[in-house]
Amino acid sequence: MVMSSERPSPSLNPGRSEFLQIRRGGGLYIDKTHHLQSLLAPESEDAPTLRNPYVFLARPRRFGKSLLVTTLEAFFQGEVQIDPRYFNGHNPPQTLSKMDLFRGTATADTAERRGFHPVVRLNMVNTPADGPERLEANLLEMLGSQYTLWNRRGINVGLESVDESGVVRFPTGPTVSPAQRLEDLVGWLKTHYGANPVVLVDEYDAPLVHLLGKNADPEPILDILRNFYVKLKSLESDLHFVFVTGITRFARVSLFSAFNNLWDISWEPTYATLCGFTEQEVRTALHPHLATGAGHLNVSLEELMDKVRRHYNGYCFGFPEDSERVYNPFTLACCLRDMQDRNHVRRWAITGWPNHWAVSGTPMFLIRLMKEGQYPLPADPPPWDNLMNTAYSLDTVDFVSLMFQTGYYTLCQDKDGDLYLDYPNDEVRRTYGHELLETYRRPPDPRTLRAMHRALADEDHKEFCDLLHTFLAGILSEKLRRETDCHLVLHVLCQLMQVEFQSEVHQGGGRSDMEVHFPGHVWVMEFKYGESPQTALDQIRSHDYGRRHFGGERRVVALGLNFVPGTGVEPPAVQFAFEDRYRPE
Repeated sequence: MVMSSERPSPSLNPGRSEFLQIRRGGGLYIDKTHHLQSLLAPESEDAPTLRNPYVFLARPRRFGKSLLVTTLEAFFQGEVQIDPRYFNGHNPPQTLSKMDLFRGTATADTAERRGFHPVVRLNMVNTPADGPERLEANLLEMLGSQYTLWNRRGINVGLESVDESGVVRFPTGPTVSPAQRLEDLVGWLKTHYGANPVVLVDEYDAPLVHLLGKNADPEPILDILRNFYVKLKSLESDLHFVFVTGITRFARVSLFSAFNNLWDISWEPTYATLCGFTEQEVRTALHPHLATGAGHLNVSLEELMDKVRRHYNGYCFGFPEDSERVYNPFTLACCLRDMQDRNHVRRWAITGWPNHWAVSGTPMFLIRLMKEGQYPLPADPPPWDNLMNTAYSLDTVDFVSLMFQTGYYTLCQDKDGDLYLDYPNDEVRRTYGHELLETYRRPPDPRTLRAMHRALADEDHKEFCDLLHTFLAGILSEKLRRETDCHLVLHVLCQLMQVEFQSEVHQGGGRSDMEVHFPGHVWVMEFKYGESPQTALDQIRSHDYGRRHFGGERRVVALGLNFVPGTGVEPPAVQFAFEDRYRPE
């Protein structure tokens, strides 16, 4: 259901995450508040306390976490009036009641009677720092904005304004820790309202992710964060509800060693669709925008839905058999916004469907880790518990689980019921591949990718190697310094070609570099750097690579590739050795 004004086509607002602004402006809002009935269930019908007062939710970037946080903020405190003295004599805008804000939603009847609880909202996005002093300053600045906000609402926060605008700044000395400032604010709010406050923490892991891949001692940073978050545990008797969001379970054990009462709902089937749009929500709430887009593309609505689904749907936050897949709300809304303009749609015939995943802020630490060689798409997922509950440290990262939790991989299930990991959709696959290749050179255009795909499908090894040679000629020699770099380039090219392939294939005789599968044949490839293609081909034979396919119907062909280092004058090149109908004696 769309929660908006009476207009038939509510405005799309992919970049907005403030519940109050969307509701006031009549923008698109797909109601998710039915989840709050169970999330915020009281201990008993008459009890003022909640059954689960501490909750944690992990979701990838741009999945609506911040909108959920601001929705919870409105649910607990509604819209709090700013003191009229801070409007410089102007009339303050009318304050909407909870009933008005949630009119037409699943919680319309309950939001008002659940009472008032003041909210401290902590957005950790702008707090990352390379050192402890800067981190502490950033945390204090974030808390200072909360002090200022409540001061402007007319609440005594224990500090005087520095000017007529109501801004509150902390004294420079003696130094008071961010944890103590948080406790003081909670105390002032509880005293004023006679109700336990709520604390909402958005992107709790931002300071930790910032350190990934950097040569820095994390312990001073972790000490500050530990003291800050553990304060929420010590305030348990003074707080009504604590909700923490993030991208990962990064450093859960070491960071939250004393904050161990969080209920993790990230992979609970009940909350699989708490963030993201379901197929039914897209079809009903976004129907006017889809209908316009279908007209501009000159396709039927069902044909359009097939394209939209393939490009933007596919995220699964639970077991595939009992968890509905969802769309990334930001990228889908951006696409539909563009779709309303016929000129945008015309360009798609040349550029392909828009990939807004990159705009959402791809974490560059993933690119750094990929370039270090931790790049294969696994054939089999790790055990389910490993994926769901991995606790990272800053010096050892489970790359597969990190890719899974950041939304680059999702869990799938084949017709036999076996689980496997794959990219959720075409948008993520293409964006990730392009960003990786951009660290080397500009990604190939669609025509080059189609030609490479055709050459592999036709078993034309010479044509494929000629195309690869031309592509490598555009890469600076200093960017291809080892076999791992060359392997990564081939890996990403196969991703962009959307062929069925697997890197680092384990088998009895060792581990082949790559297999590429087609209906009638299988390529078995081995890569060398600065050696010879015959050496690579000999390794395929001596280690019996590809033997698992010999009893099947598909023909096995072997391709040894040697990457020739560039000299600064001459670009990198590729040499090949090929064997048709390869089968060791």
